Amino acid sequence: MRIILLCFLMLNIAIANDVDFPEFDTLSSDEKVEYFWSQHLDQELDAIHFHMNVAHLKDLQIINQLRLEKLLSELGLKGSLSINISNINYSQALKIASEWIHLGELNIQLDDASRALVEKARNYILSLQDFRTKTPSEVYDLVHYSPDLSQYSNKYLTKLFMFCRHDRNYPCLFILKDRFDKLVRNSDGSLWSLPALGKSARNLPYYITNGYTPSGVHSMDSVMPEANRVRAFGKFRRLILNWIPKGKTSLLLPLSAHDKLWWKEASLARNNERKYLRIHGTGKLNNNPRVSYYPHMPTSGCISTREGKYGNVEYKDQRKILDALMRAQNLLPSYRNEAEISGILYVIELDDSQKKVTLETLKEYGIK
Repeated sequence: MRIILLCFLMLNIAIANDVDFPEFDTLSSDEKVEYFWSQHLDQELDAIHFHMNVAHLKDLQIINQLRLEKLLSELGLKGSLSINISNINYSQALKIASEWIHLGELNIQLDDASRALVEKARNYILSLQDFRTKTPSEVYDLVHYSPDLSQYSNKYLTKLFMFCRHDRNYPCLFILKDRFDKLVRNSDGSLWSLPALGKSARNLPYYITNGYTPSGVHSMDSVMPEANRVRAFGKFRRLILNWIPKGKTSLLLPLSAHDKLWWKEASLARNNERKYLRIHGTGKLNNNPRVSYYPHMPTSGCISTREGKYGNVEYKDQRKILDALMRAQNLLPSYRNEAEISGILYVIELDDSQKKVTLETLKEYGIK
């Protein structure tokens, strides 16, 4: 009976949320704390599994010491850590400032220099939150005057654009440029497009674990080996998103974007070491037609595509985007060629209108 219960427990752990963590036993101590913290933010922390592993979490980074202390407190346990923070660097200060509000009050001490550095990091984060509506020329330049990808790397051949509202409760829209830097069109000449959602299920900000997909530039680097978590990610393989290395993002942007702040969201999320962002479908159905993003499903930080049967309509949008990306690379759509998918993804928020982005929306920016 105990073995059956443990197997059931581990199954629940594996499917708890839609963060694409590797096998738990392969994670480092810091990654295990990140795993538990992600579950906590999704209100799905498995207390038994946490208790089984807490004693083995050693030599943690400062931010994960704070997370662990918070988890112990949430479970009504006395924290075992004596946290006295001093001589931190800016990277550590950025992580502390980013999650401070979600960590809550903790019994920690900061020396004056560390407190000043955390305050500096906090002010930087706040400076990126001043949303500005994008001009038509700014959006047009992004699509038509982004540099040739070969200047960055011969690995990336296609450009995928995701246009969103500042309010992520409304669906975004993908359009695509092929390996020859031409907009992908349907047989009738209209732009190829596909709706998607970049919303955090817990309405968390982009710069912390499980926050919404940040604006900015990402690379697309193949797919996961198999579609092995159907309830969380749907029937089709999920696309792997990665961060652009430090100092390289400007190589992928038109000159008109270089002095803007919107793309620095992805840079901040990268510097905070957010992980496991994907583009994926879902095995879950949205049973609330009253929400503004119906029938899309929010996630723990990834971009989601529609999937499943709603009335007489069956969505298989992850299949559509995989096939479109392969064709844009001049590859025959096939299971084998999915592993060859690569490209650059641009995520940009247009304005603060409270409605989904459509092809009609893009015409306002000269994209048609």
